[in-house]
Amino acid sequence: MKNKFIGILICVMLLVIMLPITALGTTIASEPQMTTSGPFDQTSVHGFVLFKGTLDQGKILHFFAIRLHYTTTNLFGESYSGIKLMEPVEIPSSITGYVGYWYISGTFRGSFDA
Repeated sequence: MKNKFIGILICVMLLVIMLPITALGTTIASEPQMTTSGPFDQTSVHGFVLFKGTLDQGKILHFFAIRLHYTTTNLFGESYSGIKLMEPVEIPSSITGYVGYWYISGTFRGSFDA
């Protein structure tokens, strides 16, 4: 009786440990990877940013993304989305939308470099 209880306890412990590990592995592996960016890509972004500035005589907007959600749709209708967390980002300054002091929301032609 004691050995059966220990066997059941070991099986339950293995399930508790192994199920989250396998679920985490499949979630990471199934995320799409962007490989190229075409001239007809359309990207929409929204999120919180810091330290906004411009480069190349005002053609590029650069900032530090605290949490920035983006969705890129290419010419064939495929869409890629993701989150930029705590990293510097550069986008064209021709963004259509709201570019505030702490928050950015809008769309622009092109995509992030993967």
